[in-house]
Amino acid sequence: MFQREVARALHLSRRGAYRDATDALELALVAADTVRDRARALILIAHNLPRQGDLQAALRRASEAVAVVRLIDGPEQDVWSAQALTELCYVYAQFQMGRDALRAGGQALAAARRARDPSCEAWALNRLAVAFAAIDQVEQACQHTQQALEIAQQQVAGERELMLSCLNNLAHFWLQAHAEALRDEDRPAAAEALAQAEPYAVRAATLVREEGNPFLVVVSLSNLVELQLGTGAIDAALAIADEYERLAQRHGYAGMVLQARAQRALLQLRRDDAAGAKDALPALATLEDLVALQAPHALPVRLRRQLTLAIYRACKLRGDAARALAAHEQLSALERQAARSAMALQTEAMLIRQEFEQAQARAEHALRDARRERERAELAEQEQQRLREEAAEFGRMAHEDALTGLNNRRHAEFALPLLLERARQEGRPIALGLLDIDHFKQVNDAFGHGIGDQALQTVAQVLRGQLRSADLLARVGGEEFMLVFVGVAPARAQDICERLRGAIANHGWGELVRGLRVTVSIGLAAGEPPDKPALLVETADQALYAAKHAGRNQVQLMQP
Repeated sequence: MFQREVARALHLSRRGAYRDATDALELALVAADTVRDRARALILIAHNLPRQGDLQAALRRASEAVAVVRLIDGPEQDVWSAQALTELCYVYAQFQMGRDALRAGGQALAAARRARDPSCEAWALNRLAVAFAAIDQVEQACQHTQQALEIAQQQVAGERELMLSCLNNLAHFWLQAHAEALRDEDRPAAAEALAQAEPYAVRAATLVREEGNPFLVVVSLSNLVELQLGTGAIDAALAIADEYERLAQRHGYAGMVLQARAQRALLQLRRDDAAGAKDALPALATLEDLVALQAPHALPVRLRRQLTLAIYRACKLRGDAARALAAHEQLSALERQAARSAMALQTEAMLIRQEFEQAQARAEHALRDARRERERAELAEQEQQRLREEAAEFGRMAHEDALTGLNNRRHAEFALPLLLERARQEGRPIALGLLDIDHFKQVNDAFGHGIGDQALQTVAQVLRGQLRSADLLARVGGEEFMLVFVGVAPARAQDICERLRGAIANHGWGELVRGLRVTVSIGLAAGEPPDKPALLVETADQALYAAKHAGRNQVQLMQP
């Protein structure tokens, strides 16, 4: 299951479906049965989450990835460390924690160079550049990104995402420098920054047309529009803004839709200015509406400052003193808000890090205690192995039933909505069976709870042996089990459940204890995927009730 879900996630990521890809990776994380598998899933999740805007979850997953890769032994440990620290560097930069981002990025770069891995080195340089940009060191950011781009061009064949990330970042850094220079009314610096940005923005926009990833297309075209806004290519920029806004709307990139509308209003205002228009009311009204948007749709503070500055200058140019003054006052308020927002974001990140570090400290303290116990008991090697296995299996154990070794209710509640959504997206049927042991209380009363536990374990073994293709097999109650199949037609699902019922009924229960007989009733809900998981479970529960009411030891099928 791990390899299947990772492959599905990579395919979805290449299509720009990052939220669905992250769901698949979370399933892979649950299925991971080695430290390396767990590290891989965590690193990929941390890479995807910032593109969904979930920085808090990204910080937790990136921190967890850094901790997990420390458990990896062998020469490839540096490669794993470089990848995990690279993701942590990027997340810290998004939290505007420049010093922490630089430290993580420096460690990632050192690990990548020790490993002599050009791909890891280029990504570390790329993310280290973002850390420099977070502290307004544009020159350093561009130098590191240029190094990453050279490695990507010369040594890392086929990594188109890396190449586009470098080109887009270089264009973005110089365009931000251009915007800041305009804000400071430094025309020569603005012209120089625009000239530096142009080749990267144009090349990225050309290369990205060959990609199937709509997110990268939207980002690249956004940079190209920003460049053309600076150069005055208004008509071409408006056409591209329309194109990438439609693409962003189609794929649910809400932030980029707003970015396109903001750029279009700036372009229209620029055209009005060039034509000597006296009012420019439509463009100004659009800009004011965008600036006034409230959470959760509010624009980033940097973009709001850029739009407000454009409103101020347009009103000042047209002699509208009242609106110009209001815009100027709003600029001052935005500066204060930017400082407060940055502080709040950094505080949140520090709290998350503190929470993780405290948990890690507790784990390390427990590890020291365990080592002392091992020394006393002369079981050092065995205990070390147990701790490593415990760390690697921690995620799996949280989703496993201790008695039977099957998945537990918690795992079923997590996995069922994802399986249902997968069936719905793929247009395939889904089947959910609830299996209940008949008269199980009588087994406990007649033979004791020890025999009852052994009976549960034997039922689990029979189910596991018969259901090699099940998408989900879990113990969800005392004597109740859940089975889920994606892509199995109702008739086929009923045949499978009938086979299970017969296998359990015909099992040699007398070998466990003389006089013991165990049968099961199964309620099956199968057909087209319903809107909610609860409906599937409720239908299966009704079918199970019907099977019990009809005399037990049988399968009843209902449509959800």
